[in-house]
Amino acid sequence: MLPTASVIVVAWNSADVLGRCLDQLLRQDYPNYEIVVVDDGSDDGTLAVAEGASPSGEVRIVRSPANRGCPHARNLGLREAEGEIVAFVDADGFAAPDWLRSVVAAFDADETIGGVASTVFFDRNPMVINGAGGVVNRQGWAADLSMNESYEWAEIASEALYPMGCGMAVRRSAVARVGLFDDRMLNYYDDVDYGIRLWRGGYRVVVAADAWIDHGFGQAGGDSARKQLLCERHRMRVVLKHAPARALVRWLEHEARELKRAASSRRSVKLRAMAWNARHLPSVLASRRRMRGSLAAPDRLVDASFGDRFPAGVPPISTPHPERAGGGIEMADPSSEEQLIYGWFPAEHVAGRSYRWTGARAAAMVRLQAPMKRLRLDYAHVPEDLGGVDVHIRRSGSPDPLAPVWSTHLLWQYIARSVENHPVALTPGDYEVVFSARAAWPEPPLETRSLGLSLASMSFEESYDVVPGGLDMASPAVEDQLVRGWFEAERSAERSYRWAAARAVVVVRVAESASEVRLGYRLPPGSIGGLTVSVRPLQQQQAVWSTRIPWSDADWHEDSFPLQLEAGDHLVWFEVERTWSNPDGRDPALWGENRSLGFALSLLSFE
Repeated sequence: MLPTASVIVVAWNSADVLGRCLDQLLRQDYPNYEIVVVDDGSDDGTLAVAEGASPSGEVRIVRSPANRGCPHARNLGLREAEGEIVAFVDADGFAAPDWLRSVVAAFDADETIGGVASTVFFDRNPMVINGAGGVVNRQGWAADLSMNESYEWAEIASEALYPMGCGMAVRRSAVARVGLFDDRMLNYYDDVDYGIRLWRGGYRVVVAADAWIDHGFGQAGGDSARKQLLCERHRMRVVLKHAPARALVRWLEHEARELKRAASSRRSVKLRAMAWNARHLPSVLASRRRMRGSLAAPDRLVDASFGDRFPAGVPPISTPHPERAGGGIEMADPSSEEQLIYGWFPAEHVAGRSYRWTGARAAAMVRLQAPMKRLRLDYAHVPEDLGGVDVHIRRSGSPDPLAPVWSTHLLWQYIARSVENHPVALTPGDYEVVFSARAAWPEPPLETRSLGLSLASMSFEESYDVVPGGLDMASPAVEDQLVRGWFEAERSAERSYRWAAARAVVVVRVAESASEVRLGYRLPPGSIGGLTVSVRPLQQQQAVWSTRIPWSDADWHEDSFPLQLEAGDHLVWFEVERTWSNPDGRDPALWGENRSLGFALSLLSFE
């Protein structure tokens, strides 16, 4: 027989969300469960919503005469619940129909499993994870695992130090041994404390990857001053209750250091949190006496850092608005934030340039009103070659929405700004653009985030609007013709030019059929074997002309080559057999060069 499960819903002034929460719970496909709503002293219509959701008594209601906080409400529910498995859902948690079945099944794997963490998504961005269990660092700051990651890319952990409060489940026999929630914590960190107590009581906490809940957490955005205070004082309490005595001295040293360097407003919060913990120290000591001789929390589930506000460098929550999406993104425009799905850090503005860094993966949405033939990207790579960035465009709402309809790879370049114009063939509709770094770049303390690339703008165009005849590196309009592989423009006394990497591409418009192509170019001082130049029509894969220029010297050349080329838009490909560089001027006879160079181009024309 399936075990009885109790679902406890903690609600406080939740009239606007409780009805949907209970409606989802009443649709669970698990056959043997009860629902207990704990009204934590609400003064809105929460009680009426709970009573109206269960006219036949399917939902039992427990009411606290005053608002005493989430842990106290959880304890009221535990005293009322009758299930062998007890699960908790916040009033703004909306469970999938098979959520409870998946939660209960997770306990079957092992009798030592005392707690189960659900996989919780953001209700306002339901393919992005709010958390799937959590860990803490040495300073006591908690982090929900896979927080703000796309479910597509996330690696769901099998175990966690604690289960997030919304969607957490515990075995009734474990509650009998571990005890009730610590109701001195009015809100926040009570789930962290309980998870650690489960581990110390000899139980495990596992993550149920298929137990899905959408969570309305963070709808208002930001942290209130009260939340900041509660988190400070409760994470301190968790450390004081559970850290080994030998670790407390080092923890106190870090606390003192963070207090000294904190801004005045934050220092005030920390001091108030410390004072609160000093007043409640007797209960901490009593807890340590009760747990003397208990197991320690598993070290593998504790992050080794002492960072304040752990975890550092996680991209903030995005709230996309598909109905407002446009045909491109300009990071200088604040409204662009509405098209960001996940993986983006706040906008930065440096030297007149606005951009956003991505995490290892990021996605944005666009809505195309007409057929598009060109994708323009204005971006920059991280300072180190970690393999470049893959770009995939996927059609939203298609039968296979994860299948790319167009892809490219952005090769890493040692350059402050890259501008590329890629040929595409996209019909009108909604699309998702995904940026995926082969490896992310973290370099603390210079950079505590893990970064993929920075994007200034992305736009889709109906055509290539380029000047006929070729390209001139001295013209600002040349940026519209660069497809890939080019470094920033340079100028000598005689000419303007750009160096290219191993492979580079430009688009040109030939107004009339051409019989000759003229190149102004330079090869690097070290042999690159040879340079191959080929031409192909814009929407074709097959080259219609090519030639090879062998390396001979590093002088500038202007050569003409015969060809037969029809009028139209064409891609010109340049590829060298190998590149040249002279890092840190290792060869003193040549100029220093940290870039990997293929050749330099000043002029390309068709006649």
